[in-house]
Amino acid sequence: MAVFAFIIQLVQIPAVVLGLIALIGLLMQRKPAGEVLSGTLKTILGLLIMSVGIGALINALIPIQAMFEAGIPAAGFQTFVTFDEGVVGAVQAKAGEVGAAIGWTMLFGYIVHILLARFTKFRYIYLTGHMIWIHAGAFAILFYSFGLPLPLVVILASIVDGAYMTFAPALAQPFMTKITGSDAIAFGHGQTSLAVIGGWIGKLIGNPKESAEDMKVPEGLNFFRDMAISISLVMLLVTLIGAVLAVIQKGVPAFEADISGGQQWLVFSILQALGFTAGVLVLLQGVRMLIAEIVPAFKGIAENLIPGAKPALDCPVIYPFAPNSLIIGLISGTIAQVLAMALLALMRWPVPLPSMIAAFFASGTGAIFGNATGGRRGAWAGGFLWCFLGWFIISFAYKFGVFGDLAAMGAVNLGFTCPDAIFPGIVIWLVAKLFGV
Repeated sequence: MAVFAFIIQLVQIPAVVLGLIALIGLLMQRKPAGEVLSGTLKTILGLLIMSVGIGALINALIPIQAMFEAGIPAAGFQTFVTFDEGVVGAVQAKAGEVGAAIGWTMLFGYIVHILLARFTKFRYIYLTGHMIWIHAGAFAILFYSFGLPLPLVVILASIVDGAYMTFAPALAQPFMTKITGSDAIAFGHGQTSLAVIGGWIGKLIGNPKESAEDMKVPEGLNFFRDMAISISLVMLLVTLIGAVLAVIQKGVPAFEADISGGQQWLVFSILQALGFTAGVLVLLQGVRMLIAEIVPAFKGIAENLIPGAKPALDCPVIYPFAPNSLIIGLISGTIAQVLAMALLALMRWPVPLPSMIAAFFASGTGAIFGNATGGRRGAWAGGFLWCFLGWFIISFAYKFGVFGDLAAMGAVNLGFTCPDAIFPGIVIWLVAKLFGV
């Protein structure tokens, strides 16, 4: 039993799953033992390095989020935190039956996905581990909120989940080809829908030949072309704004007691901003290692089990192709969040608090998609649109209980962020309302 439990837990780790995929692919190509070992280990290490970088990013962003939460008081309107992992984790931890539904949906949803990829023309394999969990959780929670029997919840959620993992990468692939210059990898993340809309808008308003990546920087500002420097400066500005707002509202003693853990508030804020940049650099190193190994290894599976299949990977895989656009997305997404929050407050709708995670990962991706089709204008529009439109759909889902009473299921003051869960969730919720479910 101990050996069985060890194996079960081991194969639930995303890095190990990708390593096994690389191992199978290399064995199918009959590579020498040394290449099989090297490719397998480097694939695992690449994802683990990415995880370390993402962990550093999250650790830096959580206190920055706390600064904005403390600095923007809720006066006459409701605020909440938009955080997918928080919602699914809280529900799975507290609610027994729906927690089980999430686990079963992960399993059967992926089986549906594999079958669709094998027997349709949409040959993509979704490999972003945390997104597989989040979407299984979102769809299971959605159908559970309708009061359906558990088996029916799992069946319906698995079908929707499997279809999403198959068709979303296909929707993004024309843009991925433009971004990466090849058709080797696909996009597998829960922000696909808004990123694609950003790409469409970019095509309407801009010119791809005027790429943000070709922007001429004055000689005295050449240091901005260094990604580490430019991200550091932007994050220093964003963090200091949040810190000053929090100090104005709470005072220095409360800030240092509640947010910085006793460290002087200005020193703490600077270190968080630079820690964020360090996380980005680690993450990108992991991306480079992962892509260098997983794409060649994937050929073995693509050519044998699912001919022509492409791996759909996490959003950081496109960051090295458009670092300028990534920064534009961070800036425009932050501005968009502030404007959307002000409008939502005036409408007396629930207001999602600022999320630097969304501003960087989501709006950064939106800007890269927009740049691929519309150059600099497209980058600004894609980054801005993601957070501006995104904040309204996030608020809508929270206000009208699209996913049911999340607080009663354990997710108190938390809402979903991923548009790829919210958009289909709203459609299914409206259909259910129409039929009185």
